[in-house]
Amino acid sequence: MEGQRYDHAKMADHVAAQAGLVAHLNGLKDQALNTLAQTQDFWTDKGATAYAEAQRSIVQAYEQVFHTIDRHGTATGGASNNTSVGDAAQAARFVGI
Repeated sequence: MEGQRYDHAKMADHVAAQAGLVAHLNGLKDQALNTLAQTQDFWTDKGATAYAEAQRSIVQAYEQVFHTIDRHGTATGGASNNTSVGDAAQAARFVGI
């Protein structure tokens, strides 16, 4: 079985793509909140806090997604960095032989 290899460039590209995804999702969140704002009259009829609750629900849902993406990017970046450090240490050991 061939050993696993880390492609650090692809991992960095993946982390960068996650940042692009977050920017896109921020746009979707803003669009959702703007659409909600356009229907504020509807929400006013549903009770004093209905509009604010709807806003909180939208923001909370997106923030949970952002948190997950951030954790994934941090883990991927960390794995790439840890592998680079480990590879350098192993290379130094071979040079020392």
